[in-house]
Amino acid sequence: MNVLLFAILLAINLGAGCYLTLANPLKVSEQTSTKLIFIIRPKVFLGLGIFFSQLFVLFLFASIVFTPITQLVCNRYPNNISTSNIDLSAGQNTLTVMCKLTKNNWLGREQSQTLVSELLEAKLETQIDTDGQAKYYKYNILLLNDRDSFPFSRAGYPKFNLEKLQLIVSRINNFLKNPIENNLAVILDETFTGYISVMITVFCGILALLVASLGLFITCNFDKETNTVKLSRYRWFGTLGKTVFQYSLNEITGIKLERIDTSIGEYFFRVILILELGDNLLLTPNYTSNYINGDFIVKVTKDFLELKHKDSAR
Repeated sequence: MNVLLFAILLAINLGAGCYLTLANPLKVSEQTSTKLIFIIRPKVFLGLGIFFSQLFVLFLFASIVFTPITQLVCNRYPNNISTSNIDLSAGQNTLTVMCKLTKNNWLGREQSQTLVSELLEAKLETQIDTDGQAKYYKYNILLLNDRDSFPFSRAGYPKFNLEKLQLIVSRINNFLKNPIENNLAVILDETFTGYISVMITVFCGILALLVASLGLFITCNFDKETNTVKLSRYRWFGTLGKTVFQYSLNEITGIKLERIDTSIGEYFFRVILILELGDNLLLTPNYTSNYINGDFIVKVTKDFLELKHKDSAR
């Protein structure tokens, strides 16, 4: 499972990196003598959406493998029986403690089972992780017999679980010291923590979708047969906030690239259609970074409309 998770996260990061580096946000979907259609896609927003999707995958994986309920059941049996045979034998006076440690999933079904024979002691183990100058403490319960130790869980619990873990250790050791008690059952229920993980998973998924969908898609459709230019702008992959502008091709007298240079060598631009009455129709309503080839948009549109080529940037 860990290898699969690593492979998925690696694929997402490589995909996001390649998309942001190599993908062309400008797509000419149709170019003939009578029709020109091109689409400007929000490359940065889509790339960031892909990148943030790895948080969704990470927490989804954690929610799936998380076992919200850990249960330990111990019983005293005659000491000559095996872990596979728990029938009592008459006449046996010496007893041994045998325990079953189970992990239960969200539906309460058993996910895994560990048999601990001849349990002698339970103790609290402390793990210290250092991050620079900060120290982080994790705690886990170890179940000990004369041959081996069995961790209560595969991962350590944070400090806010310490009191609960200490109580479990105390109950187990009190049971082991008191031969009168024949049965013990302790449960560590972390369903609430699991619900938090699920909520974070949902939040990360929504965040990735929001980031990807915030970018503005722009579709420009020049059609000589109908003598129209139709400009569509939309977000949410075309399902929300769509606006459409339509003009006659006869109203278009020019196209220009309005450009702003910065001190760091980058520039921002927007493409403007100049209309007959002096109005401007913004193909790109906001100033856009130079990852889109604005000069190409101007050139291909001028060639299609058979406008005279002039210096388009200012």
